[in-house]
Amino acid sequence: MDEKTAVRETPETIDEILARVRAELASVAPASGDLEDAAPLRRTQGVGAIPLVVEPDDSEVIPLGRPFYTIEEFAALDEDAFLRNAYRIVLGREMDAAGASYYLPALRGGHIGVVRVLSALRRSAEGREHGVRIRWLIPAAILDRLAGLPVVGKFFAPFMTFLVRSQTNRRLATVAQRHLEMIGSVNTSLSAVRKSNVHLENRITMAERGTAEYREFSLRAHEDAANALSEIKATRQLIAEESLQLRRLINEARAALPERSKVQDTVETLENHKFDSLYVAFENRFRGSTAEISKRSERYLPIFRHAPPVAAGGVVLDIGCGRGEWLSLLKRHNIATRGIDLNVSMVAEARSLGLDVIDGDAIAYLRDLPENSLAAVTGFHIVEHLTFKDLVALFDEARRALMPGGVILFETPNPENLVVGACTFNYDPTHNKPLPPDFLRFIAEVRGYEEARIIRSEADCDLSQPETGFAPDDVNDWFRQPPDYAVYARKPDNHGTE
Repeated sequence: MDEKTAVRETPETIDEILARVRAELASVAPASGDLEDAAPLRRTQGVGAIPLVVEPDDSEVIPLGRPFYTIEEFAALDEDAFLRNAYRIVLGREMDAAGASYYLPALRGGHIGVVRVLSALRRSAEGREHGVRIRWLIPAAILDRLAGLPVVGKFFAPFMTFLVRSQTNRRLATVAQRHLEMIGSVNTSLSAVRKSNVHLENRITMAERGTAEYREFSLRAHEDAANALSEIKATRQLIAEESLQLRRLINEARAALPERSKVQDTVETLENHKFDSLYVAFENRFRGSTAEISKRSERYLPIFRHAPPVAAGGVVLDIGCGRGEWLSLLKRHNIATRGIDLNVSMVAEARSLGLDVIDGDAIAYLRDLPENSLAAVTGFHIVEHLTFKDLVALFDEARRALMPGGVILFETPNPENLVVGACTFNYDPTHNKPLPPDFLRFIAEVRGYEEARIIRSEADCDLSQPETGFAPDDVNDWFRQPPDYAVYARKPDNHGTE
């Protein structure tokens, strides 16, 4: 005997059925974290759709508009449903509060029956006006009244008891049938819940399998990326070391060549410096005053305060130091400095401020310095004057001379600003060409530096935060970029041990 047959042989109460439904639903309900995944199952009406159990509505059991009704139809209903239908059919309106408070307690207490209520309603003014026919109501009402008489009532009481019992049996049969129908609906819903649960478990299993495969793929991809990055760093290190060896060979070859005459050197020096005073006037006109340049440079101070080699007292070499604005700013913050510039007029002006400045070629000076002797190398509006060969040499020689963890910072006009790239950059006839930010970052990375970073705004000087970057949405963004930017990079701490 199956479960459904057993249930029908012993009908359950409504409370027992609802309790069993709640327990079944609770056993298959998805966890709170899976509600989003389970939502498609609830929305679709395909596989796994769960039909709902609809309880019968007794208020519409007896239809209106029929030619006549029977007492049995009303007797098959419970007290509340009977009274609502009696009012609707006999009086043609809904039951009011007065009728409910008067008849319902008497019906539920067994003091009156269906026949007496129907008779009272039918004999009322509203009932007579409505004129609904109820078969055998008058004889049943007479029998009910006779059964209630003191003396003769005992002769008619058995007939009334039989009538009431018959009505009760029909009502119980109707209720039992409804219970059986509800049990069938509940069992259908429970079966659908079980099927839906199996479907959901299959989906969860597939999702877990897919997640495991994706996790394994991600781990392999991460390992491959880490290996590739390690190979790239090793290759860059090798290139930097080979470049260093090549420069040493070139320096040795230069040392072996015969010296030039002092007269030739003097003439060449005079030729190189004949426009120095003119360039000082140019700087004063187009670059800005000393106070302005010093103010713009203050944003870089946090970088050097937190660089360990600088904080330990190492020297910051500023190449192309000009009038000494950056050197003066560092000196005021107790940072050791030295400057170098080709322009003897500017060197003289910087020295008059008490700054440690020498005249000469910066790349040649860096070549002569011992390895790991500088804390930082800076240059403001210098790199755009260099050829590609000298630019790479500057990065290489600075890296060789820097201590492990030492930094470079080179500021240059920003060609991302179209006014700068197309116009103001060309004010200086000694400029070589504009240098896009990503190009200078690339040079720093391939010549062995780490943490290469483009500084466009003051926010970029906070090395703990990501770069602000440049992602133009329209052509106007190319006019809003800052006129200058700087490239920052750091020499690896483990230089020479990789």
